[in-house]
Amino acid sequence: MINKGRVVSHPGLILKDALEEIELSQSEFAYRSGLSIKNVSTLVNGESNITFDVALKLSAFFGNSVEGWINLQTQYDLYQNLTSREEEYKEDWKIATLFDKRFFKELLDIEIDSSNKIESINSLRKCLSVASLQNLKHQDMYAFYKTSMNKDLNEKNVILRNAWITIAENKARSINCSSFNKEKILENKKYLRSLTLLNPDKFYPLLTNFLKECGIKLVVLPYLSGSNISGVTKWIDSEHAIMVAVNDCGKDADRFWFTIFHEIGHAIKNHKRHMTISYNKDQIEDQEEKEANEFASTLLIDQDKYLDFVKEASFSVSSIKRFAKEQNVADFIVLGRLKKDNYLSWTSFQNMKIKYKILF
Repeated sequence: MINKGRVVSHPGLILKDALEEIELSQSEFAYRSGLSIKNVSTLVNGESNITFDVALKLSAFFGNSVEGWINLQTQYDLYQNLTSREEEYKEDWKIATLFDKRFFKELLDIEIDSSNKIESINSLRKCLSVASLQNLKHQDMYAFYKTSMNKDLNEKNVILRNAWITIAENKARSINCSSFNKEKILENKKYLRSLTLLNPDKFYPLLTNFLKECGIKLVVLPYLSGSNISGVTKWIDSEHAIMVAVNDCGKDADRFWFTIFHEIGHAIKNHKRHMTISYNKDQIEDQEEKEANEFASTLLIDQDKYLDFVKEASFSVSSIKRFAKEQNVADFIVLGRLKKDNYLSWTSFQNMKIKYKILF
């Protein structure tokens, strides 16, 4: 950081003092030195810099070194740069305070520490691939993205959203996968349903490996508080693959599976077109969102069989478990679907809800 007790003046002020000492007007000096009157005026007012050509003329007039004048300009530029950097760090720290400290510590081993602000900021900049944390404010940091909630985002949402997506992209880069093959996904619905019957330590490696064979890089991250983001789908042209990134959905098992397949639905419907960003509690559903919801619903539960089931209007624990077994899917998936479609209240059969413990 800069020495606050030291102020470095623009070299033009030094020139101004020198002219006053020898009682020479700016115009007279211009004629004698070979500089233009405008050049002298902007110099003494600190509005222009000393170039090598100007330094040559000043050196010849005052009988001192060219290097001395160049050095004055260099010292002033350095001082200005350090002053600007200090202000930038102050602004960046305001942004750093928006981040969940626990998220960055546990996931990325980055300390956001007020006693060591510069190191914290530099670590965040490196992790988030930005020269300044203020760059995260840009709504269009990610080009060609699609979402149904652009207008409802505040600056904090945008900053945290951009941070979360960047972290997901960094994680995805380390995943090697095949080229995208949507047919393989569509042909293996039953297998994907069966994974919901397993615990996370069993299904997660099976799911990620299967999706890699289908050309999908699955990234699961904790929810970053304040980001409001639930998932992202992005085509990676260089690899002919797709990144699907989701948060852990508060560890609710039914939401977790639905969110993954919702994003895969975007991948199948919209691959190569744009990045798709999905938000929590997104009430504004355009056609693409509806199609992704429909894909997730029908992948997890056969639609025709589901319609037959709800016609029976028997939603006891035993009937839910029976239908789930017929579908070879976890019963919490059926329960979540019934609640989402308003056949059951959100408080029904809470003992059937499952929470996952996902290790990152």
